[in-house]
Amino acid sequence: MLLLIDYPRSLDAPQSPHPYPSMKTSPGVSNFLLLLCASLLPMANGQQLPVSLDFSVSGSFANGSAEGDRSILITDNDLQNGYRRGFDLTDAPDALQNSGPEGSAAFQWGKAASDVSYSHPSALWFQPISTGAIAPEQSFDLGYLFYRNGTISTGTGANWVDIALTVSLEHPLGIDPFNVTFGTELINSTNSNDPVSSADIVSLSDLSAPIDFTDESGNRYYLELTFQVDQDTIDGTLSTPNEFRVFEGAQGRATLVGRFTTDPVTIDSIPEPSAAFIGAIGFLVLLRRRR
Repeated sequence: MLLLIDYPRSLDAPQSPHPYPSMKTSPGVSNFLLLLCASLLPMANGQQLPVSLDFSVSGSFANGSAEGDRSILITDNDLQNGYRRGFDLTDAPDALQNSGPEGSAAFQWGKAASDVSYSHPSALWFQPISTGAIAPEQSFDLGYLFYRNGTISTGTGANWVDIALTVSLEHPLGIDPFNVTFGTELINSTNSNDPVSSADIVSLSDLSAPIDFTDESGNRYYLELTFQVDQDTIDGTLSTPNEFRVFEGAQGRATLVGRFTTDPVTIDSIPEPSAAFIGAIGFLVLLRRRR
């Protein structure tokens, strides 16, 4: 069964003069007549979305882009059978310590620098979240993205990796599983005494990807993806819906928030943190470290 959402003609448009000026109609009757007419308008251009979507999501990391010829990249998209040799599990998420559930994945980059307090490569983990009965245009959590910001040697890391998602619908039937890819830039900042400028960033290159579904009215649908960073840690306050920042030698978690929509948000519509706010956060970090 399909849900038909129609956007009626605006009721605020200026009306032409009444042909009989001597006849007056009360506002209540006028509004009723306008609503009645609007309800009879053709609905050919209205969105048509399934009433609810039940589905599962699995994730993988693909197309890791090396920073240099000395880069060391490890991709593991089958955590159910454990980790590939060479993967550093220091500070791995609790649910992904030795293996992971179906649909989980991991990506590691860089050679751990020596003579530093946190000598570990950087890494990302994806953990899917069970979903069900998602309404049209409703935001929902589809997975967790964990980020370990290790201290690595220059020229050994990565500057890009794709987050590839496979969505398998259990309801409605008749829609085949589809794949969507979200490119993410890995911004490895040069380390300094400023913890804010030294923070590394996972940045979404786009907030939406088209899916292979067009309704009877010709509307094209997208899966929108944004970060909702865990605000329990101070580094979370520096992040935005498209940027996930973590301080050097620290860990963070972001919830991947999805939405099936015909009108996705864009990166240009997301405000950046103000310089004054970022400076204040940096001062708080330094104060915390000196204690």
